[in-house]
Parts: sequence; C-alpha cells; structure tokens
Amino acid sequence: MKTHRNIPFFVPHAGCPHCCVFCSQVKITGQRADKDIATESKELRELLENAGDPGGRQSRIAFFGGSFTAIERKRMETLLSIANEYIDKGVASGIRISTRPDCIDSEILKVLKYYRVTEIELGVQSTDDKVLSASERGHTAKDSFKAAELIKNQGFLLGGQMMVGLPGADPVSELQTAKDIVSMSCDEARIYPCVVFANTKLYDMTVAGEYKPLSTEEAVARSADCYCVFLNGKVNVLRVGLHSSESLAEAPFGATHPAIGELVYSKVYENLIAERIGTARGATAKVMFRSGDISMLTGNGGEALKRIKERTCVKEIELIPSDLDRFDIKVTVTNK
Repeated sequence: MKTHRNIPFFVPHAGCPHCCVFCSQVKITGQRADKDIATESKELRELLENAGDPGGRQSRIAFFGGSFTAIERKRMETLLSIANEYIDKGVASGIRISTRPDCIDSEILKVLKYYRVTEIELGVQSTDDKVLSASERGHTAKDSFKAAELIKNQGFLLGGQMMVGLPGADPVSELQTAKDIVSMSCDEARIYPCVVFANTKLYDMTVAGEYKPLSTEEAVARSADCYCVFLNGKVNVLRVGLHSSESLAEAPFGATHPAIGELVYSKVYENLIAERIGTARGATAKVMFRSGDISMLTGNGGEALKRIKERTCVKEIELIPSDLDRFDIKVTVTNK
C-alpha cells in the first residue's frame, strides 16, 4: 500500500475543549503550547524551508498534537495559508491534520478543503460510551460516526486513531472499536496502547488503585488483535504506539517498551500463521513471507515460532523469505 512522507508540525495541546485523563501533550510532543502566532508561523516556515527536496506527491504537511480544527480560527488559517505557500513551491501536495470527532462539521470541512487539506485523522479512541466517559473524552461514539460520515462525504482521506487499555476498556470493546473504525470507511488507522504519564489524572487514578495499566504483554496481544481487524478490513495501519523518545521512557506506568510496534507486528505474524496452519499435529509447515520481516519471527530467541508450534502442534516450521508484502503470507502444511 502506498504511503506518504509526513512533514510534521506539532500544535501541542491546542484547541482541545477537554483534558482527557490520559493526556500529557507536552510529554508526548516535547513542546509547549504557549507560543504566539508570529513565533509559530516562523517555526513552520523554517521547518518547511528545511524539509529537504520537494516531495511532490509523496509528501504531506502534517499538523499533529492537538485538535487542529478547534484552535482559534485566525491561528488555524494562518498555519494553513503558510502550508499552502509551500504546496505551491512543490514541497508537498497536501495537508494532513488530526482533530477530535466533536470538532468537525460541514462548515469547518469547507474551510479545510479550501486550504487543500487532503487527510483528516480522527481521535476516535473508543466507540464504547462507557470508556469515553471514564476517559473524560467529552464526546460520544455517535460524534465519531457523524464526523467520519461528513469527512468521507467531502472526499477527504480518513484516518481513525484508537487506544487500547483505556479506563473501563476490555478486549471486546477494543475489537468493536476497531470494527467500527473499519465500518466508518477509514482509509488508515493508528493504534496507541495507553501509557500513563506523570501529572495526569490517569496517573493519580493509577496510584490510587482505580486504574490498572496494561503490561507490555497485554498491550501487545490486544493491539495485535485490533491490527488483524484492520488487516481484514483493508485499513492501512500507519503506526502502533507512540514514538520512542526520552519522554516516553519517563512514563512511570503502562506499555512503554520502546519497540512495542515491532512486538505487535511479530504477534500479528504469529496469529496469522497459527490461524492458517490450524491444528496439524506432527506436520511440517512451510511459511512464505516478506524477507525484510524475518526478525519478527526469529527475534527474541524465536519466541514467536515456539508459540506457533505450541498453538498448532506442528513438528517443524520452514521459513521461506520472498518479495511478498508485509503480512501477505502463504502457508503450506505437509505430513511426512
């Protein structure tokens, strides 16, 4: 599946009408929100001037970090106008923004289309209203479905962000969220295992014993199950987990493994291969897969292969690297 290069510009903790229990944008982005428009405009121009060779159809100017459509209108249009200047210069061909479901309506979509926004990521997080309430999101699942419909009807590319391990969530509600994101006709998705940062309400809830963070193993298993829903629904998963950074390492609780994405990809391979093999006691399984992903099967002492053998009862697994796409595996089982 085709991917685009993002030129990210962070608008941290800006525009959000609610402070979710898990939110710590300064920690996640490493930036603060207290900037005037002139300073922010200068920083955006500097970023785009130094963005490297023009990316043409392969680049998007991406506004991340807050609810972009909820910031002060003059500020939003100033940033979009600057981005448009650099689209004209060939630095990028479009703009990506992220925002909340309750900060989208027909009028704002007209503004975004005028400024050549091409892709909108919605922070759905969950489609379970009990989970949304416990997380103090300030919107309902209905808002997510309504926003998604408006975005798709206007011809934007739609991304859906979800989290695993939120307060009140369980594997069933998370799988349903993934299925709902597919049903929204999302083109892309991101999966974020919940991480507990200091100075958040979720941190206080954790210390008080009101919330139990996921272990890395739990986060990997639940994220992998959601990933498989997206695979089956032909939704491109852009990323699993926050970017590894010093700030992430400082999070005291939650699935903070710096390579959690790789662990999830390994688990997805394990699930797919085990499902394709079924129960084949004493047989040999030949698995053809993307050559660049061999470490996802053989890394960490070959734990993934060991678990596949335990789950399927096969005697041997023969790995055959090929030019297949990621997760497009071919399995042949033979009895000797």
